[in-house]
Amino acid sequence: MRYILPFFLLASFSLSAKSLGRKYYVNFLGHVHKNPSKDSSSLTVLQCSHSVKILKSKSNVPNWTYVEVGEDKGYIQTRFLSNKRPKCLQEKYPKFYLGLDLDITEMYFWGRLYDQYFQGRSKIK
Repeated sequence: MRYILPFFLLASFSLSAKSLGRKYYVNFLGHVHKNPSKDSSSLTVLQCSHSVKILKSKSNVPNWTYVEVGEDKGYIQTRFLSNKRPKCLQEKYPKFYLGLDLDITEMYFWGRLYDQYFQGRSKIK
Protein backbone atom coordinates (compact mmCIF):
# COMPACT_ATOMS: atom_id res chain seq x y z
CA MET A 1 0.00 0.00 0.00
CA ARG A 2 2.79 2.46 0.83
CA TYR A 3 4.33 1.96 -2.64
CA ILE A 4 1.12 2.85 -4.47
CA LEU A 5 1.05 6.52 -3.40
CA PRO A 6 4.63 7.38 -4.55
CA PHE A 7 4.00 5.60 -7.85
CA PHE A 8 0.78 7.58 -8.37
CA LEU A 9 2.56 10.88 -7.63
CA LEU A 10 5.41 10.04 -10.00
CA ALA A 11 2.95 9.10 -12.77
CA SER A 12 0.97 12.33 -12.36
CA PHE A 13 4.09 14.49 -12.63
CA SER A 14 5.30 12.73 -15.76
CA LEU A 15 1.96 13.30 -17.54
CA SER A 16 2.02 17.08 -17.17
CA ALA A 17 4.03 19.21 -19.61
CA LYS A 18 7.12 20.94 -18.25
CA SER A 19 6.68 24.68 -17.69
CA LEU A 20 9.50 26.95 -18.84
CA GLY A 21 8.09 30.13 -17.30
CA ARG A 22 5.54 32.79 -18.20
CA LYS A 23 5.30 35.48 -20.86
CA TYR A 24 2.77 38.14 -21.85
CA TYR A 25 0.80 38.51 -25.04
CA VAL A 26 1.60 41.91 -26.65
CA ASN A 27 -0.98 42.45 -29.44
CA PHE A 28 -4.46 43.88 -29.00
CA LEU A 29 -6.13 40.51 -29.67
CA GLY A 30 -4.91 37.13 -30.87
CA HIS A 31 -5.30 33.37 -30.81
CA VAL A 32 -3.81 30.24 -29.36
CA HIS A 33 -3.62 27.86 -32.32
CA LYS A 34 -4.03 24.11 -32.35
CA ASN A 35 -1.01 23.73 -34.67
CA PRO A 36 1.98 26.01 -35.41
CA SER A 37 0.32 27.69 -38.39
CA LYS A 38 -1.52 31.00 -38.84
CA ASP A 39 -4.30 29.13 -40.61
CA SER A 40 -4.84 26.38 -38.01
CA SER A 41 -7.94 26.31 -35.84
CA SER A 42 -8.18 28.59 -32.82
CA LEU A 43 -8.35 27.13 -29.32
CA THR A 44 -8.95 30.41 -27.50
CA VAL A 45 -8.75 34.19 -27.93
CA LEU A 46 -6.23 36.31 -25.99
CA GLN A 47 -6.18 39.99 -25.12
CA CYS A 48 -3.11 42.16 -24.70
CA SER A 49 -1.10 41.59 -21.47
CA HIS A 50 -2.66 38.16 -20.91
CA SER A 51 -0.17 35.87 -19.17
CA VAL A 52 0.62 32.52 -20.82
CA LYS A 53 2.57 29.56 -19.48
CA ILE A 54 5.44 28.50 -21.76
CA LEU A 55 5.66 24.73 -22.20
CA LYS A 56 8.37 22.51 -23.57
CA SER A 57 7.37 21.51 -27.09
CA LYS A 58 7.79 18.01 -28.44
CA SER A 59 8.76 19.44 -31.81
CA ASN A 60 10.95 22.49 -32.26
CA VAL A 61 9.05 24.80 -34.60
CA PRO A 62 10.80 28.08 -35.50
CA ASN A 63 8.86 31.30 -34.76
CA TRP A 64 6.20 29.48 -32.70
CA THR A 65 5.98 28.89 -28.95
CA TYR A 66 4.05 26.08 -27.29
CA VAL A 67 1.88 27.55 -24.49
CA GLU A 68 -0.86 26.78 -22.02
CA VAL A 69 -3.73 29.22 -21.46
CA GLY A 70 -6.30 27.95 -18.98
CA GLU A 71 -7.02 24.38 -20.04
CA ASP A 72 -5.91 24.94 -23.65
CA LYS A 73 -2.46 23.96 -24.92
CA GLY A 74 -1.40 25.25 -28.31
CA TYR A 75 0.87 27.57 -30.27
CA ILE A 76 1.39 31.34 -30.42
CA GLN A 77 3.72 33.17 -32.77
CA THR A 78 6.84 33.96 -30.73
CA ARG A 79 6.92 37.58 -31.93
CA PHE A 80 3.69 38.23 -30.01
CA LEU A 81 5.19 37.27 -26.62
CA SER A 82 7.23 39.39 -24.22
CA ASN A 83 8.95 38.89 -20.88
CA LYS A 84 7.65 42.26 -19.68
CA ARG A 85 3.98 43.06 -19.19
CA PRO A 86 3.05 45.54 -21.95
CA LYS A 87 0.97 48.70 -21.57
CA CYS A 88 -2.10 47.97 -23.64
CA LEU A 89 -4.96 49.94 -25.14
CA GLN A 90 -7.27 48.41 -22.54
CA GLU A 91 -5.19 49.99 -19.73
CA LYS A 92 -4.28 53.26 -21.42
CA TYR A 93 -7.82 54.09 -22.56
CA PRO A 94 -10.26 51.98 -20.51
CA LYS A 95 -13.35 54.10 -21.27
CA PHE A 96 -12.65 53.95 -25.01
CA TYR A 97 -12.03 50.18 -24.86
CA LEU A 98 -15.21 49.52 -22.87
CA GLY A 99 -17.11 51.71 -25.35
CA LEU A 100 -16.12 49.34 -28.16
CA ASP A 101 -18.29 46.71 -26.48
CA LEU A 102 -16.67 43.84 -28.42
CA ASP A 103 -18.45 40.50 -28.33
CA ILE A 104 -16.61 37.19 -28.65
CA THR A 105 -17.21 36.98 -32.41
CA GLU A 106 -15.65 40.41 -33.00
CA MET A 107 -12.73 39.52 -30.74
CA TYR A 108 -12.21 36.33 -32.77
CA PHE A 109 -12.09 38.21 -36.09
CA TRP A 110 -9.81 41.00 -34.77
CA GLY A 111 -7.48 38.31 -33.43
CA ARG A 112 -7.44 36.57 -36.81
CA LEU A 113 -6.57 39.88 -38.45
CA TYR A 114 -3.53 40.28 -36.19
CA ASP A 115 -2.46 36.70 -36.99
CA GLN A 116 -2.42 37.52 -40.72
CA TYR A 117 -0.88 40.98 -40.41
CA PHE A 118 2.73 41.30 -41.58
CA GLN A 119 5.02 43.54 -39.56
CA GLY A 120 8.37 44.94 -40.54
CA ARG A 121 9.94 47.09 -43.20
CA SER A 122 8.81 47.06 -46.78
CA LYS A 123 11.24 45.69 -49.37
CA ILE A 124 9.64 47.78 -52.13
CA LYS A 125 11.83 50.61 -53.43
